Amino acid sequence: MIEQQDVIDFTEPPRTEGIGRSIFVVLVVGLLMIFAMGGLSAFLSGYNHTWPSNTTLRMPLGNMPK
Repeated sequence: MIEQQDVIDFTEPPRTEGIGRSIFVVLVVGLLMIFAMGGLSAFLSGYNHTWPSNTTLRMPLGNMPK
């Protein structure tokens, strides 16, 4: 066990070990997945799409009832 100190030493600032390796790996993998999903969305956006659609209902808008 760690022994309790009676007086806290404030002569030096607290030291940190920084971000843990596992957190850094999760962050990098998450960012790569975000960009991969964006790239796939952009790359596959034209798959199975035709413009203009041949099956679109075409109604004349000039002859609407008043």
